[in-house]
Amino acid sequence: MTELFIMLATTLAAFFLVDPFYSGALLISAFAKTVVLVTSVGSLLFHLVGRAVMVPARLRAAWSEMVADWWPLLLLCLFVLAGSAYAVYVNGVKESFRGLGLGMLFLPLMALSVRTAARPMLLMKCMATIYVLLVLTMLVLLVSTKHLFHESIYMAVPLGAYFICASKPRVWQLLLGLALIGTCAFSFKNTTFIVMLVTLAGCAAVSVARIFRTRDRLTAITQLYLAILVLAAVTAGIYIAYITFRKELPSGNVDYRMEMYGIAWRHFLSSPIWGSAFTDSSVTYFRLFKVAVGTQYLPTHSDVLDLLSQGGTIALALWLGTVWRILSIGWATLRKLMSDAPEEDLRPWRWLFVMVLIQINAVIVYSFNPPLINPIQGFWIWGGAGVMWALYLQLTRPPVEEVRSVRATGKTAWA
Repeated sequence: MTELFIMLATTLAAFFLVDPFYSGALLISAFAKTVVLVTSVGSLLFHLVGRAVMVPARLRAAWSEMVADWWPLLLLCLFVLAGSAYAVYVNGVKESFRGLGLGMLFLPLMALSVRTAARPMLLMKCMATIYVLLVLTMLVLLVSTKHLFHESIYMAVPLGAYFICASKPRVWQLLLGLALIGTCAFSFKNTTFIVMLVTLAGCAAVSVARIFRTRDRLTAITQLYLAILVLAAVTAGIYIAYITFRKELPSGNVDYRMEMYGIAWRHFLSSPIWGSAFTDSSVTYFRLFKVAVGTQYLPTHSDVLDLLSQGGTIALALWLGTVWRILSIGWATLRKLMSDAPEEDLRPWRWLFVMVLIQINAVIVYSFNPPLINPIQGFWIWGGAGVMWALYLQLTRPPVEEVRSVRATGKTAWA
């Protein structure tokens, strides 16, 4: 029953992220943030209390695993929340970094909830279904309306990789995967193009590695030549498109970004160890020109620079520790998909690859945008990292009782 509440909260968070009726206004509203925080945190805590009563040993084991892997993020979360509380209740700051810290809470809560679930694979399958519906809705809105989703595009692009990276992808899988990735170009943002290239590069790495592992040399050479031709055609297509449409490409608001990035960098240099400990406002006064949004107090447009300027080297090091853990899971996943194991069911590993790409692409997006300050985005970024970790452990170190069940029935947890 508690897992059903988690699914309902996830569905609600998906609705607010897509915001199908309000063209972006709902996602940033205080109402939406409050509803997502209350329902998501409430359902996850309710679930964990139930697991603490029913299977306390399993929860303790999951807690130890989670802390061992994600202690940098836990410390960073405490750092941000403590500084934000001081900013709000002592300095009287209205726009604090509280949303950033609250969003980070979703990683440990989601990781523990999935890891200790009675049927973790079923729970993650349900989450995958919600994710697919979210992406499909997002793509329809991208094509049919002016919804750009430039701060949420990290969610949409990686879904295509699931089909492209099948063990022996059929033509329809390749075309569907490329169509899903290509449709995201309607977002028409520079970060979108980077995210698309990173996703395609990951798919290409898997495909080429499999070619080299093919036992039939003639088949391998033929496939390699075809891969080179495809790569050359794609590269030429990108170059031609760039030359043809470069005047129509988005400007990237270079003047705005350089001004705000410069302010953040100077702020860091003034206190390089711990910054302002997140006790300052999350918005900065912009002086160069009048901005159309009606206020001159605006975000830096780089969550990474905010971490550096507000938390100094300490915050940056803790964040890098978190990214390193994500990359280590990504490398293990990539190696698994690259292996020549057609007899093995790699579907869960392909889903894990999608989740890794979401995390890597999220880093790209929040390096040039400020989504992390919004706890709804935090739910999908940090909560997604928690699910990714839980799936990885489920595939590499399943709980003892599940191992016994598989041995007794002969059925895997994914079946």
